[in-house]
Amino acid sequence: MHLRPLIIMACLCLLPEPVAVASKPAISDPAPPGTMERQPAAGMFLVARRDLRDPHFSRSVIYLLEHGPEGSAGLIVNRPSGLKLSEAITGIREQVGARYSLYFGGPVQHGQIMMLMRNTGQTRLIRRVVGDIYVSADRDVMNRLLAENKPPDELHFYVGHASWSAGQLARELQGDSWHVIEGEPQAVFSTSPGSLWERLIEQLEPDGLYVLDQTGQTGTPLTAWIPALSGPPAQPANN
Repeated sequence: MHLRPLIIMACLCLLPEPVAVASKPAISDPAPPGTMERQPAAGMFLVARRDLRDPHFSRSVIYLLEHGPEGSAGLIVNRPSGLKLSEAITGIREQVGARYSLYFGGPVQHGQIMMLMRNTGQTRLIRRVVGDIYVSADRDVMNRLLAENKPPDELHFYVGHASWSAGQLARELQGDSWHVIEGEPQAVFSTSPGSLWERLIEQLEPDGLYVLDQTGQTGTPLTAWIPALSGPPAQPANN
């Protein structure tokens, strides 16, 4: 299924600016339950490290759809576009499409819509990812799910996707670009996933950093992490 060209250009303009991030302190404490580092596989989350500066993936959480010797593919699940489905795809009634938000799935194939869904059986046009989560990019599948009034917490739509060639993701992992943790189906299908990265990164890199935007201006929507201890130890008072 294809998107209106003007809508796509508007979406691309909303991609975030690169961020400048201070160096990350070493992590000595074990990760909390559910955030232990794993090997990449379908159904896992890739969580961007604080110092990942690529503007396409900074502060992103990617749900891996597949990973193998020939490469990897996934969807960014925490980046709402601000558009509704009916605003981006022709032929969908507003009262139907307005129920569903459209998310940026990644920088590859911005003219294609992909769907993640739950509680849907596998068919020739629907592929199982893991558990009860399935993926499709077929217009007939979309029309059927909309006609069935599939609830928004069981059906998400994404513009584009993320992909890696053979060995590329392994090199990025060796370069400390990503954390790999167990995917959370509830988080994937949350109707407000915008804060997912903040929640996960504070568990994975808990020591805290101060993050500025590219210009160093105040009043930006970026979050500041303030270390618990700052500066030299206090000197005892003289008695």
